[in-house]
Amino acid sequence: MRKLISITALVMLSLVIAAEATAQVRGRGRLQGIVTDEATGKPIQGATATLSPSSEKTQPIVAKTDEKGRWSALGLTAGKWNIDIAANGFETGRGSAAVSEMQMVPMIRTQLAPAARQEEPAAAAVNTPLIPQEAVDAINEGQELLKTKVGVTADEAKGDAKRAVANFEKALPLVPVDNPETQQIRQQLMQVMAQAYYRAADLPKAISMLEQLNVVDPWTTPDPGLTQRNVLLVNLYLEHGDLEKGKALLERLPASAVTDPTVYTNIGVLFLNKNNPADALTYFTKAVDLDPKRADSYYYRGLSQIQLKKYKEARADFAQVIALGPNTPEAKDAKEYLASLR
Repeated sequence: MRKLISITALVMLSLVIAAEATAQVRGRGRLQGIVTDEATGKPIQGATATLSPSSEKTQPIVAKTDEKGRWSALGLTAGKWNIDIAANGFETGRGSAAVSEMQMVPMIRTQLAPAARQEEPAAAAVNTPLIPQEAVDAINEGQELLKTKVGVTADEAKGDAKRAVANFEKALPLVPVDNPETQQIRQQLMQVMAQAYYRAADLPKAISMLEQLNVVDPWTTPDPGLTQRNVLLVNLYLEHGDLEKGKALLERLPASAVTDPTVYTNIGVLFLNKNNPADALTYFTKAVDLDPKRADSYYYRGLSQIQLKKYKEARADFAQVIALGPNTPEAKDAKEYLASLR
């Protein structure tokens, strides 16, 4: 049916087939994600993902999450897409992603905060005279800007995050470093700053801030909070395309640190895009082992098996994709691959 040359060619061919099945065909790009409750970590079913191209005024693509919190959108043109994730009882999550028609984009992980919850991790600064009032005011203003507001567009939310960053950058040098109480406040502020940088689409600075936190507050014992921070840093490295740093940090964490197979899947996808199917296979297998009911892990592992010319194993993986989610976009692609591997 087709000549198996590279992962790029495989993905493009599969997406052509999948895109033809949808009424909103735009291109050959694809985005997928998983939505979870920030407080409990549980998947959110029935959340609405609305994707709109930044450079076009056209009808958005809308997808719903399944019982595992996963959504998928096909037929996207290359370029930046704004993504709004909404669910009853939760604050709306807003972000964006760059779509390529030549490469797979790692799964987008979204954590939604309960609607009544307001995060103020640096609020302790308000209650201590050790922090100058100028810094307290800047921190409070920055935190207020980071709160999700109903009816705010993705661009407006990004602008608020940038203004929050300016406030936090003003406050941080004013927080003393020679007092245990203020040291803790500085660390809390730095964590909030990492979040603000990320929302402002400044991924390098978000990464840098978490790296600085690891210097002043190093991970030396199995502490759940620090472990979670470093899992987050792994994900940011991968989102930034820094495969080696992400892989190296992940290998330093305890085996129990990764509870979401998406981390392993993202590493595998990056290895595939670097034409390294052998290492990709290793991480897709880790994803399968962590959650044997995730169809996308088998799907990507099947792609790496093809690259390694392990056609028998690829057929088994694609068959599992169909068994786990017969009506998913991955299943449609898997059927085509099975037909071509006979």
